[in-house]
Amino acid sequence: MLQNYLTLAIRNLLKRKLYSFINIFGLALGVAVCLVILQYVDFELSYDSYHTKAERIYRTTSSYYQAGEFRGSGIVSGYAQGPAMLADIPEVKSYVRTHPMYGGAVVSYKRETGDPSTFFEENMQFVDSTFLDIFTYKAIQGDLSTALDNPKSIVLTKKMVEKYFKRDEDPLGKIVQISGGWADGEYEVTAVLEGVPQNSHFPFEILLPTHNLLEGGQYQQDDGWGWNNFITYVELHENADVKKAEEKLPAFVDKYQGKDLAESNSKNVLAFQPIRDIHLSPGLRHESSATISVNTIYFFIIISIFILAIAWVNYINLSTARALERAREVGIKKSIGAHRTQLMMQFIFESVLVNFFGVVLAVLIALGLLPTLGEIVGKDFYFNFSDPRFWMVLTGLFLVGSFISGAYPAFILSSFNITEVIKGKVEKVGGGFSLRKVLVVFQFASSLILIAGTFAIYRQVMFMRSQDKGLTMEQMLVVNGPSVLERQGARQRLISLKNEFKEIPGVKNVATSGAIPGGGYNWGTGMRKDGAAAEESKTGSVVWVDPDFVPTYGITVLAGRSFNPAIVSDMESVLVNEAALTAFGLGTPEQALEERIILGGDTVAIVGVLKNYHWNSLKTEHSPWLLKADSISRRSFSLHLSSDNMPETIRQVEAKYKEAFPGNPFDYYFLDDFFNKQYKDDQQFASIFSLFAILAILIACLGLWGLASFTTSQKLKEIGIRKVLGASVSSIMSLLSWQFFKLVLIASVLAIPLTWYGIDSWLDNFAFRIGVQWDMFVVPIVVLSVLAIGTVSLQIYRGANINPAKTLRSE
Repeated sequence: MLQNYLTLAIRNLLKRKLYSFINIFGLALGVAVCLVILQYVDFELSYDSYHTKAERIYRTTSSYYQAGEFRGSGIVSGYAQGPAMLADIPEVKSYVRTHPMYGGAVVSYKRETGDPSTFFEENMQFVDSTFLDIFTYKAIQGDLSTALDNPKSIVLTKKMVEKYFKRDEDPLGKIVQISGGWADGEYEVTAVLEGVPQNSHFPFEILLPTHNLLEGGQYQQDDGWGWNNFITYVELHENADVKKAEEKLPAFVDKYQGKDLAESNSKNVLAFQPIRDIHLSPGLRHESSATISVNTIYFFIIISIFILAIAWVNYINLSTARALERAREVGIKKSIGAHRTQLMMQFIFESVLVNFFGVVLAVLIALGLLPTLGEIVGKDFYFNFSDPRFWMVLTGLFLVGSFISGAYPAFILSSFNITEVIKGKVEKVGGGFSLRKVLVVFQFASSLILIAGTFAIYRQVMFMRSQDKGLTMEQMLVVNGPSVLERQGARQRLISLKNEFKEIPGVKNVATSGAIPGGGYNWGTGMRKDGAAAEESKTGSVVWVDPDFVPTYGITVLAGRSFNPAIVSDMESVLVNEAALTAFGLGTPEQALEERIILGGDTVAIVGVLKNYHWNSLKTEHSPWLLKADSISRRSFSLHLSSDNMPETIRQVEAKYKEAFPGNPFDYYFLDDFFNKQYKDDQQFASIFSLFAILAILIACLGLWGLASFTTSQKLKEIGIRKVLGASVSSIMSLLSWQFFKLVLIASVLAIPLTWYGIDSWLDNFAFRIGVQWDMFVVPIVVLSVLAIGTVSLQIYRGANINPAKTLRSE
């Protein structure tokens, strides 16, 4: 019997090759998209799972309150926090502190012969010697258990080794020079790592011991609780209860910070954050890697379900559309004794065969889609065919798909009455608003939601990119200042280089600063109006800039003036933005010029008030932002260029830079490109969303073909009668097209409220956002209508041109 079912199934597939192709390709495309989305979701959920101790590793977080008001959460702490937790909290087995190489440094390796390898590196981390004991990384060379024991040791990734050393050169034991960073000196390469996995929240290329960082510089004068520049991780004992450990944290905070917090009427709530949750949690202050919302994960899972459902609906529609052709087959088989169960088994077996071919083709399509997805998100995706979960998912999709897509057609086709089908009256089956039409409305509604969502996402991203930032970004060339700089005469050499840049044709103006728009700040600290109570202090951001910064960037001065280097008091003052006026109660811009601000431990005058400008992305509200005067800064040179012969201008800038500071790499970029990197995650989301939307719409269009085929075949006699009575082809096409356009309208009524709610909820994540406008729904409806009518027009046209004699001769 099974062999008979197989033979019949293959014959029926070959008999209608086009229908079979659409069935198989539609299912394959749906399953492929589902596999790709599940692979992406699995990757996002797998962050930091490769650490063997992942279940026992936690990162400390701090939530700050002032006068009972929540002021935000962050991940930084003082260097004393880790050792104190080890001593005071019994559940803590070990700790590790990490500290970025803020600002980067120049790394060089000098060979005995040939030119040295010198590069500017930013992806560097200071870590405790316990780092490679707590976290799991694959070693290519060296002993990871002792690699960081020596204060003068350095651990490199394979990528860095290939960058600095020749192919046949053994890096172990070689001396690498670090210059211009937080801990200059010579370091011995003690280990080489394979590299940081893609699913890590903590990317790095170079590891250095924390010892040297603590021995010199600002931390030598600190008690370990003042400078919050460290990130602390703790490893708990194997059977430790994290809840009991967290219950001890309030007393821990009170012991070490209680006095200082009480003086400022503040509160610090410590918590342990599992490292497996870091990537799936909202990004906290000072978070270095991108995070993703769990809601986004759920959203993509829902999309995969919708797309898969659309593919299964296609099969149902195409199968039932062929009901008229299969009706006589069913009638004849029943007349010679075939049972309904046997007929159902035959049709389900056909569904199993189609789904089998579809799943095989789906794997091939998915393999082709993975590189496209990887290119969008900047990751390398691949299917692990040795993972049992992959085969379980594939088998599950095959079995569920075979049943769902085969059960309804099998039930319908096997239920035909012998007498009715032999008389050709099968068209009476399933009249009215059938399940088939309900499913097509579902396809239309899903497609409309995806089109409108794609439209809204791209419009918001373009809005953020094109919005006036309140400062000049176009044609702004940023050159990283020298990292290797001799202290003697350094300031004068920087000033001389700035003046030389100004003399280059094509350079309109030049400024230096400690940070640039989109690149963070130099100092985040509590500040308040002079005379206000300490508990009224609020966090603000400070950037050091030279007197040319404001005019170079074209920032609007509302009151007062920019820094005047000829006035000594100006160079000890600050410029504030409008947000600072509200935050600190400084009154109007003119009134603010009479006020002073307590900044850290100093009291500074306000020399000018600036119109709010977007230093950070438009996702965030305007916050108190202060520009502090500096005669020159070594961090960044900002050159406003003219559009004439930019390559030649950049070449001259490079020549003067290398002449002034030999041995320093010349690194430059354009500010608008750098600033827009803040929208990378949103652009990725938009690209992924649109990719899946296009595929879903393509699958839905295949379903429309099925409905058009069914409707046309059901109405062939009606079409014939209308043509005999004088109806034109265009009038018939208009009549039948209305059947589909009516479904589009019904789907629109159902989809618009859901789409409105979804778009508005997503836009709430942005401080500066577009509004939900009428064209976000009208345009998708028009697009969907054109796609729907365009898809079915060919089928309707073919049906409308059939000779009436052929359709009416049996009557």
